[in-house]
Amino acid sequence: MSVRFYGFVLGPLAALALAGCQETTTTAARPRVDAPGVPVSVQSISGAPDQVTAHFAGLLGEAAAERKMEIVPGDKPARFRVRGYLTAQPTEDGQTALAFVWDVYDESKKRAQRVQGESLGRRGGSSDPWAGIDQTIVAKAASESADAIASFLTTAPVPEPKPDAKGKTRTAQADTEKKR
Repeated sequence: MSVRFYGFVLGPLAALALAGCQETTTTAARPRVDAPGVPVSVQSISGAPDQVTAHFAGLLGEAAAERKMEIVPGDKPARFRVRGYLTAQPTEDGQTALAFVWDVYDESKKRAQRVQGESLGRRGGSSDPWAGIDQTIVAKAASESADAIASFLTTAPVPEPKPDAKGKTRTAQADTEKKR
């Protein structure tokens, strides 16, 4: 009876131990999510060299459009404003990781959400980790960033209507009808 008990307990533990030895080289893929009708302004992308930032920004814009996200210029009204940070760093197995962090701020300038992830690049042989980041990894990080932001946008609570000067609440529909 005790042999069965040890086999019952040690079998799963051995499987877990072996599973821990396997290398995973990619982050879990997020499902693509569409987020129409929520105005978002990208305030900044920092941390990367200018060339990488410019390429990333263009790809992020394309990925946002594919997800029906409404990207507005920084000086226009937006329900959320996002600030991003990119970094490249070597991994333990010699590859290079392109990590991204996005802070999503609401209209009152409070951080509503932080989304983050990373994409793995080729093996780096240089002391500069950005040398290990190619166009494919930048595109993957931009796509995953758009997925992460869109996922938040689809679950973000809808703000309460604001009262106008006469104490009546105004809705987006009333504002639209007024403009016609």
